[in-house]
Amino acid sequence: MAEINRPDRLLPKPSRFAFLPKPRPRKFLTVLNVMSIARIFLLIPLFHYLKLGPKENGNVWAIVVMAIALVSDMIDGLIARWFHVETDWGRVLDPLADKIWLGALAVFLALPSRENPLPLWFLGLILVRDLAIILGSFYVFRKRGLVVTSNYLGKATMFVIALTLISYTLNWVPQLLGWLSPLTMVWISCLFIGISGAQYGLRFLHYSSAKAGASA
Repeated sequence: MAEINRPDRLLPKPSRFAFLPKPRPRKFLTVLNVMSIARIFLLIPLFHYLKLGPKENGNVWAIVVMAIALVSDMIDGLIARWFHVETDWGRVLDPLADKIWLGALAVFLALPSRENPLPLWFLGLILVRDLAIILGSFYVFRKRGLVVTSNYLGKATMFVIALTLISYTLNWVPQLLGWLSPLTMVWISCLFIGISGAQYGLRFLHYSSAKAGASA
């Protein structure tokens, strides 16, 4: 029977949930992975300056350290994507470093000794969210061999949480946006956490039923 040639436009479009194999090297000691690990060690000077607080501009220097960590994270991700040097280890270490950073910072800002401590229930929400994502990702990897990475909504949620923690670090309310207090940022973060959490749940359900060896 002769093969029937069809134009590409008549071929069915792949599902947006389709899993196409994208083999990546599993190297651990790469420049980008070392950058992710080094970002975690920036917590040491961060906690030093946060402990100083308003004294000797400790809070300001803490923001500088946060900015360095943020810029290194952005450079890390851009290099990995532009030069196609992503590794499976990098896809795990980069978001893990972000979660360790935000989680550790949130714990410090929730200490009663702070002038305006982070609400304990919000600290618990951040830690539970991150733990659920880590355990869910580990389950999907063990069951299907998929490396689940953060999507744009997840990154946006991390960014909003970071802004909330910065607002509590400086305990500052912009003059032109008097309603944008640190507590208001907490509620905005909760909205993002809820939406991204629901999406992560749907992704985990779908990924756990995908074929092993595919890439998430």
